[in-house]
Amino acid sequence: MKFPSVTFLALALPLANGQKQQIPLNSPASLSIPLLGYGTWNLDKSNASEAVSYAIETGYRHIDCAAAYSNEKEVGRGIADGLKKAGLTRSEIWVTSKLWNDHHRPDLVVEGLTKTLSDLGVGYLDLYHMHWPVAESPTSGKTELGYLDARTSLPPRLCPRH
Repeated sequence: MKFPSVTFLALALPLANGQKQQIPLNSPASLSIPLLGYGTWNLDKSNASEAVSYAIETGYRHIDCAAAYSNEKEVGRGIADGLKKAGLTRSEIWVTSKLWNDHHRPDLVVEGLTKTLSDLGVGYLDLYHMHWPVAESPTSGKTELGYLDARTSLPPRLCPRH
């Protein structure tokens, strides 16, 4: 089967298997993010699961997802399959996803995150951020501007304070 990212995957493998694979983050000290990630944008639903599984099997330890890509269920199946085939646990990979514009409103953030977690089936995300800095109304599609401090506005179970 052909994957749209196989050429990049093959070229990036030396980086994925290099000596310096992660950058330590300041808090907590034991947390680190892999330097090279496998992006799932534009992966067709027909082969996204297989492509993500293959990426994990070949050494990728960071999977980059987003609700806007409309393939998180397939990506989640690929993560589960890749972990199984590589003999890894969820804690041995880094999963990033992004909140789309139509869920920036404070009362919609938890809904967006909950759907992403359910679609991916990973239990938790290592990084979750806004995909785009400008929100749009989920009903009208019009641009909305505002500010929300996620550290103080989200429930502690979704945004632990270190």
